[in-house]
Amino acid sequence: MKTKTRNWLSFALFVVIFGGLLCTATFTDFQVSSFLTAKALSAHTYLTSDTFGVAFEALGSDPVYIGFAFAFSILFWYCYRKKSLSAAPRVIFAVIMAVCAYIANYVMVTDTMDYVQEHVMMIEHSNLTTPGWMLLINVIVACAFWALGLLAVRNFTDAQIEALFKVAIATLAFLILSTVVLHLIKGPVGRIRYRAMNMNPDSPDYGFAKFARWYEHNGQWITKEDMVALFGTTDALKSFPSGHTNAAGASYLMPMLNDALKIKNKGVRALMWIIPVIITGLTAVSRIIVGAHFFSDVLVGGTCAFVCMILCREVIVCKGANVKAMFGK
Repeated sequence: MKTKTRNWLSFALFVVIFGGLLCTATFTDFQVSSFLTAKALSAHTYLTSDTFGVAFEALGSDPVYIGFAFAFSILFWYCYRKKSLSAAPRVIFAVIMAVCAYIANYVMVTDTMDYVQEHVMMIEHSNLTTPGWMLLINVIVACAFWALGLLAVRNFTDAQIEALFKVAIATLAFLILSTVVLHLIKGPVGRIRYRAMNMNPDSPDYGFAKFARWYEHNGQWITKEDMVALFGTTDALKSFPSGHTNAAGASYLMPMLNDALKIKNKGVRALMWIIPVIITGLTAVSRIIVGAHFFSDVLVGGTCAFVCMILCREVIVCKGANVKAMFGK
């Protein structure tokens, strides 16, 4: 099949699948959440003890931090090995990249442990107080992941590091872009979470009667003080889109490795696409199970990451080759 035909078919397939799923989600959001939360979320509760849901709540955001750590690790070795730079700038840039890689690992470990602590103590994430001994453990574990990441990337040849430089830049671009887009939408939409309505299900003001479609823009219609009093959290109105699913979508950096490393094996190339879909899909389902998001929330959150990756990959890694193929002769 010609590249032009394949690209147009891929684009059409994406539009049809996403459009169909979004249309389905628009009319089944509440029913899907009610079904999936039935055995995981007790009445008048905000947090769940469901093992699957808790596991992915703790680990679901990790891909975005891993993506940042991977990109900065690549840039560390790229700067360190860049012979065209004089010694001083090379060392300075390398140190900055190494520090950024560590910060990404530390935030990942801290975020994961906070979610674990949240469900052990049944206290909402934003209200936790982390003891000093746990902070020390977080530092040590983050150091271990940081060192392993740098050592793993070190095994790449100079030529591979040069090729992966574009992937690192594209990864940083798409992670930042998707995160910014996500947060620009969350506030103005102000969609109440299913588990927030579950706290007072029969209330006409804060219960299931306040369910809103994904396209309705309500803003932050409950003050933070009232949210804390009602739900024990300040993010009850940030259901759409799903941040966890968007973060899990950071795993879509994997297909870019096919381009950078010129992987020819069809099975490996396919896995580079299948694995991110599985990771993002499992995280999406888990977010509905715990009542944090609706079907449309996770669909848009994951798709936002995917589209941002495709855009950054096309511009930075592929240099517009696929677009040129679609519109060229």
